[in-house]
Formats: sequence, structure tokens, C-alpha cells
Amino acid sequence: MKRQIVFMLLTTLLCCALSMAQVQKLPAPAKSLGKNVMEALWSRSSGNEFSDKMLSDQDLSNLLFAAIGVNRPAEGKITSPTARNFQEVRVFVFTAKGVSEYLNKENSLRQVARGDHRGLIADRQDWAKSAPVSLLFVADEKKFGSSDAHAKLAMAIDVGIVSENVNLFCAGAGFVTRPRMTMDTPAIKKLLKLSDTETPLLNNPVGYAK
Repeated sequence: MKRQIVFMLLTTLLCCALSMAQVQKLPAPAKSLGKNVMEALWSRSSGNEFSDKMLSDQDLSNLLFAAIGVNRPAEGKITSPTARNFQEVRVFVFTAKGVSEYLNKENSLRQVARGDHRGLIADRQDWAKSAPVSLLFVADEKKFGSSDAHAKLAMAIDVGIVSENVNLFCAGAGFVTRPRMTMDTPAIKKLLKLSDTETPLLNNPVGYAK
């Protein structure tokens, strides 16, 4: 009996450890960085040549905060406006090591797939595979509460706003990025186990300049 209890305790501890290992806490986002807004607007451009150096945890935290980070914790509101504050946009991070979802309330990454799946984001454009990070933006109809034509349009606009946040951040912080619609959507939905109400709409490969 004692052996069974000890075995159960060890199994529970192991499961907890594995679960914790799959969630990576990121450093707090910076409060100031890079160029001012007007300088970033003058600098904004789309690029497709990236250094193969992986983004630091701090740079990744800043980048994801720009996308959908919580900037008013007391109200639970985020950096990108969404229709009626539905916050229906999910952000997934593709790297050479795996795919993670950004948990903005905890400023953490939760791994959802292992291995290098950046080719699914690149699809027919091989240059996109050279970016060390690709951000995928998924609209979740369940969070939005509707799936009619107007709702789909609003969700697409919200995703575009998140992408533009990333574009302006990259321009201001000196990163290279390009917003894209091209991707292997069916394979991505299968990999991430997305439901019929969750739709990948845009992606942004991101990296340091060569």
C-alpha cells in the first residue's frame, strides 16, 4: 500500500514537472525601447532577409507584448484594440524548436507542438523559413460570439491591427518582418488542433536584420 502511495505521489510530481516545463515565463516587457512613433512610421517597411540568430527572451517578450500584451492589468485590456473588447485573436510562436501559444495574461509561452514547423508558415515562399520566429494570428469565433459575415469581417480587421502592431514594433526596434496571408492553413489547423471556429488569418516572420 505504501509503495502504491509513493508511486502515485512520484507520478503526480512528474506530471506537474512536465507540465511546468512546457510553460516558459518571459521577462517583463520593456517600458521604453527604440524609436518614437513618428520615427517608426518613417522607418516601416517589409523585408524578407533575416539573420538566423534566435531572438532573445527579452526581445520575444517585447514583440509579443506589442502584439496582444496586457497593458492595463486592472482592466484586463491589451495593446491591440478588438471589437467590443472580445480579444478573440490568439498568437502562436513558431521557432526551430517548436510551436507555443502566447499567454498574454501570464506573459508566458505554452508549448503546443515540438519540432520545426516553420515550413507550414512559409508554405510556397521558402524565404519565410529563414526567419527565426514566425508569429501566427488566429481568430477565435467562440471568443467573438458570432460567425456571421459582419463578425468575420470584424475579426479579420482585428487580426490586421495585431499584425500592424508587430510591424510598427519591428520598425521601431530594428527588426525585420513582413505581414503575410500565405501559409498551409489545413496543416496548421491539424498541427495546432484548432477547431472549425478557429481560423489562421495572417502571419509575420520576424528576425534580426542580416
